[in-house]
Amino acid sequence: MTRRGHRSGRQRGAALVLLATIFATTPAPGVTTPRLAARSGSDVADRRDGVDRLYRIIGRVRFLVFWASADDVGGARIAWRGSERDSIVSLLIGSEPSRAPRQVNEWGYLREEVTDDFTTVFGVRTVTDGDSPEDAEARRTPAGGPAEFGVLCSTVSPFEARSMTTTLQVSGEATYRDVDRVLAVSERSARWKQQHTRRPAGAAPGFLTALDQMMRSSAVAAREIDTIPAVSRRAFVYNDSVYDLTVLRVERVAKLQVRSGVFQNLLRADLSVRDRATGATTEFRVTYGTEGTLAGIPVHAQYQPNWWFKVELELDETVDVPADPAADTSILERIDSLCGVPPE
Repeated sequence: MTRRGHRSGRQRGAALVLLATIFATTPAPGVTTPRLAARSGSDVADRRDGVDRLYRIIGRVRFLVFWASADDVGGARIAWRGSERDSIVSLLIGSEPSRAPRQVNEWGYLREEVTDDFTTVFGVRTVTDGDSPEDAEARRTPAGGPAEFGVLCSTVSPFEARSMTTTLQVSGEATYRDVDRVLAVSERSARWKQQHTRRPAGAAPGFLTALDQMMRSSAVAAREIDTIPAVSRRAFVYNDSVYDLTVLRVERVAKLQVRSGVFQNLLRADLSVRDRATGATTEFRVTYGTEGTLAGIPVHAQYQPNWWFKVELELDETVDVPADPAADTSILERIDSLCGVPPE
């Protein structure tokens, strides 16, 4: 998995979000295979309402010619709520400093709500990426010291995406169990940068929506044909840019064994995301189910942002992962207030 192109500040931010969100899904109208386009009924796997999936994070660091692994450095939770046209998906992902190498504290939270053709997005992430081990170490937050976070509020209409972004310092060791602490600093002292971009016709209102539709529609196709399902390129908007999600390769996986068990009848896709403005490209791999409650659900995913670091996620319902922060009504109200979402 590679990343190419000039690393502008915007591209670094997008890559960090991708690191988290390649393992998440959300509903949207979109990609169909040629065969499914003429088929009556739903052309995507069924929606999941009130479903949470938990994942174990595996970190791998390259030392010259071999990889060293840490098999339990953190966790992730994907939660789906609502129906096809009025739905919410959230992703909480992060390391556990007590278990991660060098007490690394990297995490993010992304919440995307779709109501008909209007989408609202809230995101928060740590900002500590680096092109080399030395860069990453230099950016790493010292124990007990202030950490830098990026915060995103975005609204996407059928014609444009409008976003507010900010970076801020949060004192202490705020982990992915402490979204409220980042909110508190945002409420007191955030200085927002406003951005917008036109939403091209047919473009999904976010990366999550484009990826979800690809996985769910191809899962249905995989049940209907014996060959590899065809998947079209999909455009989407994120923050102030337009991207293309392209499937480089798809293969069937009869059986995959991970730490939590054995999964069968899967699809594995190598994917590319390209920023139309900068040409920067990010590649990753996701393996997902095609049947039953796992149709269109990631089982395993892999992302390698540079030559020396690789992160993998494995479906594992035994992992201790915090609840979705927005499940707390008071936290949700604060997010809506921060992002200017009108009360219901």
